[in-house]
Amino acid sequence: MTLFGSKKGYSKNDINFFEEFTASARKQTQVLAVVVFIGIIAIGLCLAVLVYDIFRNVSVQKDIDNLNETLASEEYAGLELRSQALQQEINDRNKYYYTLTEMRRIIDQTYAASTDVVNIIGESIPSDAYVTDYMLTGTSLTMQGLTFSYYDAANIAHLLNEAEVFSNYVTPTIQRNEEYSYEVSPEENPIDVYYAFSVSGNLINDAVISISHMASTETGVIALSGVQSQIVEAGTTYEFTGVTSYSVNGVNYTLSSVSINGQTISDADFAMVTNNDKISGVASGNVEINLYYTVAVAETAEEGSAE
Repeated sequence: MTLFGSKKGYSKNDINFFEEFTASARKQTQVLAVVVFIGIIAIGLCLAVLVYDIFRNVSVQKDIDNLNETLASEEYAGLELRSQALQQEINDRNKYYYTLTEMRRIIDQTYAASTDVVNIIGESIPSDAYVTDYMLTGTSLTMQGLTFSYYDAANIAHLLNEAEVFSNYVTPTIQRNEEYSYEVSPEENPIDVYYAFSVSGNLINDAVISISHMASTETGVIALSGVQSQIVEAGTTYEFTGVTSYSVNGVNYTLSSVSINGQTISDADFAMVTNNDKISGVASGNVEINLYYTVAVAETAEEGSAE
């Protein structure tokens, strides 16, 4: 009998090989499917982000267009010029305010002669002496007179010193006045002997301490505020704190230099001021302090980045 097909049949090993090959192919197909699925998800996310960015950019561009349209309207036309005009108006008003406060400082520093001093002078003159001339101002007293007794003239100066009329202890000038005195002998009447005396000194006054805040700009030095004045007793200590920085109208300034009574302080003194953030001293007289500022560096950098 004739047999159809190959005479060689499939062995068991061949069957196992085909099963392993089929299982491996199936696993590879599953892995490929997972990879394709993840790729589809990634592409979908990228597309979603891209679409979101497109819509966001369109929305932002629409807002920019609306803002440009608003800025181009009549309401905002010449806004920069108006801003400059308002800034100039602020500077002019600060200058006017500074002038008014400067006048106030001058008035405070103009001393008037006290009527109490006149009363003290009257109480200090003994009955056997009289004043021939005196000049009393807000800052000084000069008095001349005649007396029969040398010690009475000295006592006049003593009484004025005790009453703290003068800022420091004064010594009178006393000499025998030949114009009114006569050459007398011990037997003659001593009442005919006159002494001329003179008392002169600076009066005790309060000191006016003033401080001004100025800014150095491209157009020159402008006043940031008015003059701040305080009256303190002569010889006492004055102090101003928080001077290294200053803020006005939303602008921050940094201290750049200091002048006291018209003289710029040294670098060492300026370093001391900035380190302690204060200015202090003894009020030996009127003190005029000018603080000069420039726009803070940090603010300048922010403005540059904003542009």
